[in-house]
Amino acid sequence: MTFINKRLSKKVALGFSGGPMWDTTIVPNAGGHEARYANWSMPLYKFTADYSVFDPAERNEIAMCFNAARGRRDSFRFKDWGDYIANGESLGTGDGTNTPRQLKKYYDFDGVSAFGRDILLPVASTVVVTDNGSPFAVTVNDQTGMVTPASGNWISGHIYLASFEFDVRVRFGSDHYPFTLALKGLAQVSIDLEEARTP
Repeated sequence: MTFINKRLSKKVALGFSGGPMWDTTIVPNAGGHEARYANWSMPLYKFTADYSVFDPAERNEIAMCFNAARGRRDSFRFKDWGDYIANGESLGTGDGTNTPRQLKKYYDFDGVSAFGRDILLPVASTVVVTDNGSPFAVTVNDQTGMVTPASGNWISGHIYLASFEFDVRVRFGSDHYPFTLALKGLAQVSIDLEEARTP
């Protein structure tokens, strides 16, 4: 079980649909009301595509990735076209240390119910950090999402923000992808990808 630090091409990723899934238990009571219980602390991202939407070169790329990853065994990068940009996200206030900080994206609907998502696979070349509004140089670990001052420390009392693009760590949803040639050049099979919480 390893992580392949490469993403499916952008064109292939455009053929997939999907997004976040939560798990909630709903318990009705005798009065007709209900209680709702969250089973997960974070969403799980899933994506699916019809093999027939891809041209031969794109199908070949998927086949190469599938076999290189040994089916479901290894994970790799995937660009979720529905959610891949973070702008002006908080990195916190400087504390005079150079301790690495986790990139996060915050989903805020009402100013109270914000959800903070750890971003583990930033696109390093897109990461821009500011220190009280001025550019601040950092080093980026593109496999953990941790950022560290390139020199010196996080300056005490200063406000740090980060903007960046990011990928999702995924694996294939099956160890077998059979397909049917309904017509010449037309292959029909569902391709499923699921977020991998571990490498």
